[in-house]
Amino acid sequence: MTRFLPPASRAAAEAGGERIGELLPGQHCAGREYLDLLTGAQHFVLFWRTLPWDHAPGALLVREAGGVARRFDGTDYHPADDRLGLLVAADERVWAQARDGLLDH
Repeated sequence: MTRFLPPASRAAAEAGGERIGELLPGQHCAGREYLDLLTGAQHFVLFWRTLPWDHAPGALLVREAGGVARRFDGTDYHPADDRLGLLVAADERVWAQARDGLLDH
């Protein structure tokens, strides 16, 4: 999950994972991680690179299932937006907890 994050962001996210008591998931395969999120095997996933072919289908499925796909600043994910950073979660509560624990420093 943190593989492509800049070093400072990676360290902060890993420390945040310890703070929230959750091992940071990471399969290095967006397609697999979206499926794990949809089946409940993961509660959230953090991505740095946001190429539309990796995230547009998964983000749509997660949203249709009641989940959240947003940029680190809280704006909804859109495939035409080429900024870095994406946090996807099973629901609003999990998204807020993950963002607060991993990204607010």
